[in-house]
Amino acid sequence: MVNGISARIKALHVSPFLLEPDLKNCVEMLARAYAEYMGYVELGFDEENARQKAELLDNLKFKTAYHAWKLCHYMAQS
Repeated sequence: MVNGISARIKALHVSPFLLEPDLKNCVEMLARAYAEYMGYVELGFDEENARQKAELLDNLKFKTAYHAWKLCHYMAQS
């Protein structure tokens, strides 16, 4: 029984290097959503409607998108 559990735990272990492309893709998608939000604001949408259009109504997602955008912007300048 213990061996079966141990094997399942080992099977669940994933190398961080395998997740890197997915994480990069996630950061880029969030950064694009924030850029989209800024575009709506620039077009004259109020903040709530701009966040709704960019699918960033959730505060945590909005903050994460901002930081992802900032990171991508910084990486592009380097």
